[in-house]
Amino acid sequence: MKTEIIKITANGSGNDLALDITRRTAAYCDMDRKQALRLRLLSEEILGFLSSFEEAQTGDFWLETVEGNVEIHLATDIPMDLQTRRELLAVSSSGKNSAATGFMGMIREMVDKLTLPDDPETKAQTDQMLGLMQLGAHMNNYAGGYTWAMSTYQQDVDAAPEAAAEKDDLEKSIVANIADEVKVNIVKSNVEIVISKAFS
Repeated sequence: MKTEIIKITANGSGNDLALDITRRTAAYCDMDRKQALRLRLLSEEILGFLSSFEEAQTGDFWLETVEGNVEIHLATDIPMDLQTRRELLAVSSSGKNSAATGFMGMIREMVDKLTLPDDPETKAQTDQMLGLMQLGAHMNNYAGGYTWAMSTYQQDVDAAPEAAAEKDDLEKSIVANIADEVKVNIVKSNVEIVISKAFS
C-alpha cells in the first residue's frame, strides 16, 4: 500500500498531516504501541531533515508498506551552488553548517554538497568536503547521481580506525538504532530519502 503524498515545508506546514498518515499506516499494519511509536519517531526524523533548510523548502512525504515492511519517503528538490552555500554558511557565526551534527545532520550535509552543480571546480571541492561519508562503495556515481546506503556506511565505519566520531554518532542516532536501512538517492538537485523498517 502507498499512502497519499503529503506536501510538507521546512517551516512545518504539512507535518501534522504527515504524522497522521504515519499513525494511520501503523493502524493499517496492525502495529502494537511500541511499533507505532518507532514508526512515528522515524517519520519525525525525516520531517526534521527538511526543517533544517530554508522555510520555503518543500517536499513530498509518503509511506509504502509491503508485508510488514514500511518505507518512509521524502522527496525534494534542493537547488544549491557554491555561492549560495558560502552565503548560507557566512550567516553562521562559526562559518560552518551548525545543522551538520549527529547522523541525520551528516546526511543533510552530504545532500547539501552533492546537490552542488557538476562543474570541475565544484566537483573537486565536493569530493574533498564529503570526507568519511565517501567510505567504501556506498556512494556510487550513476547517470549523474549518487546512491548512499546506511548499512554499507555502518560496515565501512566499523572497519575504519579514523571514524571514531562517526561510530559514536551512529550509536547515538535514533534512526540508525531503529531503522533497518536509510537510502539517499541524489540526481542533480532531486533528492529522495527512504527510511525502511521491518515490523513483521
